[in-house]
Amino acid sequence: MKAYSIIVIWAVAAVACCFKDKSDKYHTEDTTRMIHGTYNKEKNVVVVMPLERKVFKKQLVCNGKLEAQSKIALQFEAQGKIEQINVRDGQKVQKGQVLASLEKEQSRRHLEQARLQFDKAEMSLADRLLDYGYTLADTARIPADQKRVIYINTGFIDAQMSLDNAQRTYRLCDIEAPFAGKVASLKGRVYEQGGQLCTLIDDSRYLVRFCVLETEYGFVHVGQDVLVSPFVNRDVVLKGTILSINPTVDQNGQIAVTAQVPGSDRLMDGMNVRITVENSIPDQLVVPKSAVVIRDNMEVLFRIDPNTGHSLWTYVNVIMSNTTEHVVEANKERGADLNVGDRIIIRGNLNLGDDAEVVIE
Repeated sequence: MKAYSIIVIWAVAAVACCFKDKSDKYHTEDTTRMIHGTYNKEKNVVVVMPLERKVFKKQLVCNGKLEAQSKIALQFEAQGKIEQINVRDGQKVQKGQVLASLEKEQSRRHLEQARLQFDKAEMSLADRLLDYGYTLADTARIPADQKRVIYINTGFIDAQMSLDNAQRTYRLCDIEAPFAGKVASLKGRVYEQGGQLCTLIDDSRYLVRFCVLETEYGFVHVGQDVLVSPFVNRDVVLKGTILSINPTVDQNGQIAVTAQVPGSDRLMDGMNVRITVENSIPDQLVVPKSAVVIRDNMEVLFRIDPNTGHSLWTYVNVIMSNTTEHVVEANKERGADLNVGDRIIIRGNLNLGDDAEVVIE
């Protein structure tokens, strides 16, 4: 038994030695590659752009709310039970489209009776006109006073008014869309008594109401373009126009501004939105925001050194910013220099250092 244990120990030791030799061999090969310069170190791959002067879009960003330009609550003006509803919430409808109807049987009977009475009165009128030597086609030649007496005595005026009222009551059994739009807040139910049915929203245009500070009053003007984007989807950006500016400063030092924006299926009445007001400032050194990084708590961008092709650390001052760009100038206090035509690194600069070897993508 003792001899068997000795044999096992020797076998384990032999296997360990074998693995150690292989490990030492691989380690020696890696070291040799590094010594002879065949080891591939990570490269600084960057994207560059030429620095140029161009128009900068100075922006004022505000929060606001959408409001439908036209919105009306629709309800039945006639009495009766609802017989049919032809729409649902969110449905788009056209002007004149019938949205819902009341039961019409009683109104139909009243209309038929009114038509019958009108026909009788018209026949009586024709007979009376013959007594005066006129026909229905000659009513324009009859003196006004005489014509009125004839019409009253024959009951024609009463019959005509009754027919007009019956026709109006019959029409009021239907609710028609007064303009094209979208149905909202549908309340009516079939077989219930008629009342308020729904709200109709004109979604072809929206008003955007927002406020600017008193100090920002000079930044906005009527007719100015604005960009509107809902909070729920920043990818949706619509272009609008300022319609009016309230010439009064409220107790919070703010001025109310109203703009108009075209409709979209991704906008809703009452939706919270972000409004961006832009003014163009020409002849500025503009770079993407990604070009400026922070080093030593200061703003820095990297240029390509025209002599070495390496990165060149350059201190700058950011003068203005918008959502995507900076306006920059060289930080003269740090001895920096910045010129039109310089190749600016705009990507791959987060971990970059001064005088680093770079590969331009």
